[in-house]
Amino acid sequence: MKTGQKLLLGIGVTAAVAAAGAYLAADALLDKLQSYKNRNRVKSYVKDNLNGNQHVLDFVDRLNDDDIDHLLQMADKLGDVRDRMSDYSERFQDKASDWRELLSDYMKKKQSDE
Repeated sequence: MKTGQKLLLGIGVTAAVAAAGAYLAADALLDKLQSYKNRNRVKSYVKDNLNGNQHVLDFVDRLNDDDIDHLLQMADKLGDVRDRMSDYSERFQDKASDWRELLSDYMKKKQSDE
């Protein structure tokens, strides 16, 4: 191999290793930022809905990233359940209103027939 080819091969290998290292560093940085964002989501929830309870905030600080992720997944699922329940309650209220009108009309008709 000529010296120029060896130099190009060395530069190519160095560039490939540097690109792989940059990719891994960027991936680790994105994971860290996502964890930080999730932890702040939980803390803002505590501040907004639990009046900034210091004991709960300290507890959130002690949780690891996996626990925070599981907590947020549970909160999302509970939010979905709450949305479905509100849909069902609206349907129930509509049906109850329909039945009330139907019975009211029936009673008025019975009273007018007598």
